[in-house]
Amino acid sequence: MRRPTCPLAPGSRSCIRLASLIVGFASFGVFEPAFAQRVDDNTATSAGDAFGQAIGNERIGLYTVDDVRGFNPVDAGNTRIDGLFFAPVDRPPNRLIRGSKVRVGISSQGYPFPAPTGIVDYEPSASAQSDQFTLGVERAQFGSRVLNLDVLQPVAEDLKVYLGVTLRQQNRHEGGNFKSYIASGGLAWTPYAGASLTGFYGRMRTYDDEAAPSIFPGGNYLPPQIRRRAMIGQSWSKRDNTQEVLGGVARLPFGKWMLEAGLFRAERRVDANFTDLFLTIRPDGTTPNRVMVADSNNLDRTLSGEARLSRTFGSSKLAHRLILSFRGRSGNRRFGGVQRIALGPSSLNFTDERPRPVLAFGPDDTDRFGQATLGLGYTITAPGRFLLDLGVSGSRYHKTLTFVSAGVVTSVRDRPVTGSVTGSVNLTRTLSLYGGHVRGFEEVAVAPANAANRGAVPPAIRTQQVDLGLRYALTPTVSLVAGVFEIRKPYYNLDAQDLYRELGTSSNRGVETSLTGTVRPGLTLVVGNVVLDSRISGELVQSGVIGPRPIGSIRRRSVLNIDWRLGGGTGPLSFDLAAESFSSRIGNVSNGLSAPPRETIDLGARYRFKVASARALLRLQVANVLDDYGWQVAANGAFQYTIGRRFLAELRFDL
Repeated sequence: MRRPTCPLAPGSRSCIRLASLIVGFASFGVFEPAFAQRVDDNTATSAGDAFGQAIGNERIGLYTVDDVRGFNPVDAGNTRIDGLFFAPVDRPPNRLIRGSKVRVGISSQGYPFPAPTGIVDYEPSASAQSDQFTLGVERAQFGSRVLNLDVLQPVAEDLKVYLGVTLRQQNRHEGGNFKSYIASGGLAWTPYAGASLTGFYGRMRTYDDEAAPSIFPGGNYLPPQIRRRAMIGQSWSKRDNTQEVLGGVARLPFGKWMLEAGLFRAERRVDANFTDLFLTIRPDGTTPNRVMVADSNNLDRTLSGEARLSRTFGSSKLAHRLILSFRGRSGNRRFGGVQRIALGPSSLNFTDERPRPVLAFGPDDTDRFGQATLGLGYTITAPGRFLLDLGVSGSRYHKTLTFVSAGVVTSVRDRPVTGSVTGSVNLTRTLSLYGGHVRGFEEVAVAPANAANRGAVPPAIRTQQVDLGLRYALTPTVSLVAGVFEIRKPYYNLDAQDLYRELGTSSNRGVETSLTGTVRPGLTLVVGNVVLDSRISGELVQSGVIGPRPIGSIRRRSVLNIDWRLGGGTGPLSFDLAAESFSSRIGNVSNGLSAPPRETIDLGARYRFKVASARALLRLQVANVLDDYGWQVAANGAFQYTIGRRFLAELRFDL
């Protein structure tokens, strides 16, 4: 395999031209934080369904790592690295990860130990198969500047080294800016045929990041339309946090057995954090009660992993697989000690700068937890006929919360037993039926900034899911998936005293559809739609204290992606369209307020070319072409306006 070498002679015209292009594109405009992305990477053309996938800096599908069927799989702890259990403290640093896949519905068939809230499976950059030496320059949204570098190259016949770097100066769409850097590295060793050992480390720091306003309407009315990119926050509310992930994955076949193991350490340190709360906003944009919540010295650390021993036996007509798995996680959190700074009356209509207060934090609270899970799985497969997957797991779980200022220590222990039955059967050569029932044991999201017990995490909860669907091959290259599902779990949010606690039971029922494939050479289509019926039940709903639908929930989400590459899929030029549509979104606990429906359209183009021996890509895009102005609503009822029209551009080289 070719080692990284400069493809251009120093001082040559080609080298000067390449340098000029890089410098020139440092003043264009582009994408969200990038993963390790190559010139040929294209999420639309590689999507197997419309349920959620990311490759490089492009994301596609109905679901994201933050939202699957109305729930957050990362908060629930349903994340994997190369298929092995991983307990994150946040999204892993982007350069460390090449991409991710949301496994839900039909994409979770045959996947060991599925979860009710879906699974996000991350792919480390260091474990990629092909060599890479990619340089990318961007000028991201509103003048942001980004430099990316990814190198995966052999240093010996069976050993590869990965290096990834991102430098970013980001101008936020809410006004203000921040700086960040990512540095990651790894080793991939192939000791013998079929075996692999991968180790990696990533560090990301974000700093000088002013807090954007979190807006809470005082009644059943929307906030006023704020001028985009106006800096409304306080210049001294600069956040600073650092995240690190260290881990390794081993795959070692021996005879008819396969040993897979992964061990991961994740840590996030928050040296400074601020949340700017505009409470009880009036229709004219003024508030009688603006509060800045300051926090510092927070720590979130986990050690997690999985060891899995499996054996496949039988014949090509009927195959069996046995899996024995041990998964574990332990961690500790330091939180609390916040200072709530009352700023009094204020307004969203202009910059209302206040003097920086003297910060005096209280004592920190702590959260310690651990879980060990032993699982047994069995899969029987008749290729072209059916698949049946069974799994059962038993866990030991403990959590201890210590609230120092209140002198309260809360401990809980549990021994849940969870399991799954999933499968599919081919009814005809082109039509298959799939479904399953899954019971899980999942974490709950952290109490939000406006909670009286900010930062607290309740004990893990029991969840369950049932789903049923059909997959139909319209053509050899186009498939349709349609399914129904129901997920049930306890519902946590703020009560009348702003205490974050269990308020009832939530049930998300839905219908999801996916149409994906190559319609004709060079023309790829990805279409998805989900209709959700999210409801809460319990005493507080029956008494009218809270409404029957969760804050932030929607009834429908639709996505459309078209990628058209000229020359029957072989030409250097391609065009793409991405459209997304949301129904109205529940805006407060009484359900009397909803954020209006919204739609966005993105138009883009790719041009592939060569500079000497370097393969290059020019990626241009106009996002939110119609400059749609809408509102996002967080689970705690905070409103933030959506990002406006922006020009995006990137120049990428595979050297």
